[in-house]
Order: sequence, then structure tokens, then C-alpha cells
Amino acid sequence: MLKHTLFFFMIFFSGSAFADMTRFFQAAVKNLKYNKSYTLYKQSNKTSQMAVTYSKYTNFSADAAYSKTYAKLLPSAPGNFDTTEISLHDTVDLFGKNNYRIQTLRLDTKVKKSELDLKKEQLFIMLVDMVALYNQTKAQLAIREELYAKQRAIYKKLEALKQNGNITEVEALRFKNTLTTLQTSIVAMRQEIAGMCSQLQLYAPHEAIPQLRETRILYTKEAFVHHNPEAKIKELDAQKLLAESKGAKSRYLPSVDIAVAYQKLGDPTSYGDNHSFGAALHIPLNGGDLKEAEALRVAALGKETQSAEYKIQREREYIRHLQAYENAKKQLVVLQRSLRDFKKSERTIQKAYLQQYVDFNTYLQVLKQSLDVKSHIKVLQSRLRKEAAIINGIGSGQVYE
Repeated sequence: MLKHTLFFFMIFFSGSAFADMTRFFQAAVKNLKYNKSYTLYKQSNKTSQMAVTYSKYTNFSADAAYSKTYAKLLPSAPGNFDTTEISLHDTVDLFGKNNYRIQTLRLDTKVKKSELDLKKEQLFIMLVDMVALYNQTKAQLAIREELYAKQRAIYKKLEALKQNGNITEVEALRFKNTLTTLQTSIVAMRQEIAGMCSQLQLYAPHEAIPQLRETRILYTKEAFVHHNPEAKIKELDAQKLLAESKGAKSRYLPSVDIAVAYQKLGDPTSYGDNHSFGAALHIPLNGGDLKEAEALRVAALGKETQSAEYKIQREREYIRHLQAYENAKKQLVVLQRSLRDFKKSERTIQKAYLQQYVDFNTYLQVLKQSLDVKSHIKVLQSRLRKEAAIINGIGSGQVYE
């Protein structure tokens, strides 16, 4: 019972952590009109299915003919007379030879849905990458701004030492130049962040750029692999080809032609107008249809092979994301432990530098090492959250809603 309760809370809080990214992604999907495009296609496809169903039983054609006959004069009537004929035909598919067309149209709708799922998945991964890099760059900027603020305070102390003659003007100038370089990198990073922000707002103009806070993987490999739009598209393509193969085989089935006709005769020797009703069977005898059916069946097997390949590729994708997650997690443990030592070294070297026990190069080297460790920690945290977001987003199926 306790195990199930803990799992429930884990899912609930992870859902809350994932909510901001989900909201941003759904806003982007709406802005790009993905769902609207699919809905319009679905309506169009449904109309096409109705048209096929209608044409199976009401495939009318009308013929009209008029003729004038010039005959020898008759004893009791003029020799010239008119003949008017009107006929109406209806070709009826009583044997269901066109049913495959309806099945193909239904499969087309499913293919379109899987293509929509694939577009959503690709958009989600792209947005997660962009958001992760945006947040990572902001975190690295904060580290540099904090460093700049601290070193500005150190520089003021150096100015006082210079005034007292404890350090040379060259030493203070070297420190100032280093500060200027750091400030330049901060300005460049702020511009980079502004550019990233502008790009993300193109997708969801009215949404705040989310944080990626989830650091745990909550869905299994089976859940991740279960959602596989590319494999599904190939499976459906195979089903479409098989339906078309059956359609090619069924072309030998007969069609029923029903006709009614009216013939108005002006011939004075006739006994009045003609009315007729007829029914006929049209049986095509084309041996090439069977060959086409076989070719379509072989093509369907090729699509099924591609679907199997995409399933293997999906498993490899999961392994790749999971390995990146696990590697980042292990490296974080090591770096976060060492960060305490770097912070302690930073404080120690700062005191030593102000008392001129160490030179500027030694002080700068320690600061750079500490900055590199802090920056790399932010990179690894970003990678950890990004991989967790991708696995959880796809595994939960929220990406495809």
C-alpha cells in the first residue's frame, strides 16, 4: 500500500513539474495549427468515403438520341419520320468490388493521424532542446554575473592597495582588463539569451518560457517504445497496399448495369412508342490484375520490414536517451562533491592573493577552474532534465494528445 502511495505522489508531482512544458508545447501546437489541419483532412476524407459508398449504388448515366429517317413515300403517309430515344443507366456494385477504396480511405485517415503524432513528437523534442539550452545559458550567465560582482569588489580592494603602494598599477590594470573581458562575455551571453527567447516566442507567443525541473525517469522502456509513429505509419502503409491488392483481385467481379429506355417513333408503320427495361452483367477478364495484386502484396511486405526496422530504431533511441541521462547523473555526483573543494580553494586563494602570497596568474587559474566546474554542472543538470523530459513526455503519451 505504501509503495502504491509513493508511486502516486511521484507521478502527481512529476506531472506538476512537467505541466509548464506541456502547456508551452500545446500552445505551440495550437499556434502551428497542427490539429486544425488534421481535422480538415479528416472531414474531407469522410466526405470521400461517403462519395464512394454513394457511387456503389447510384452511378447513373443518361443517353439521348434523335434521328430522322428519309424513306420512300408511303401510300397513306409522308416518307420522312423522326425517332427520339432516351435511356437511363445505373451501374450497381452488388458484389462489393469497390469496398477496398473505402478501407483505403479509412487507413489514409489513420496514416494522417500517425503523421500528426510524428510532427508533434519532433516539435516536442525540438522545443525541449531549445528550452533546455535557454535555461542552461541563463544559469551559466548567473554564474558569471555572480563572479563579476565578487571580482568587482576585489578590484575595489586592489585600488585601495594600489593607493597605499602595496601593489603596482600594472597589477591592478591586469585585473581590470580581465574584468572587462568577463563583462564582454556577459553582454554577449545576454544577447544570445535574448535571441533564444525571441525564437521560442515564435512558437508560443503568449506563454512564458518554462523551466525543466523533472530529474527522474518515470516511464519504462516499454512505454517509450509503445509510442512509435514512424513504425505505425509503415504498418498502415502495408495495410493500404494489401487492401489495394485485394481490390486488384476483385476487379474480375461483375458489375450490374440496369437501364430503362423510352423510344418515341414517328414511323407511320409502327404500332406506337417503345418502353424497355434491361439488366446486364459486365465481367472484366484482365489477367494483368492478378499480377498487379501480387506486386502490391510484395510491396506491403517491404513496408512491414521497414516497420520492424523502425521498432528497433525506437529501442535504440530509448537507450541513447537513457545513457545520456545516466552519464549526466553519474558525472553530476562527482562534480558536485568536488565543487565544495573548489569553493573552499576559491575563498583561500582570494585571501592569499589580497595578501600577495600568490600572484595574479595563480589566482586567475583557480577562478577559471572553479568557473568551469560550475558551468559544467549546469550543462549536466540541463542534460539530465532534458533527457528526463523527452523520455517522460513520449512515454506518457502526452505529446500526442
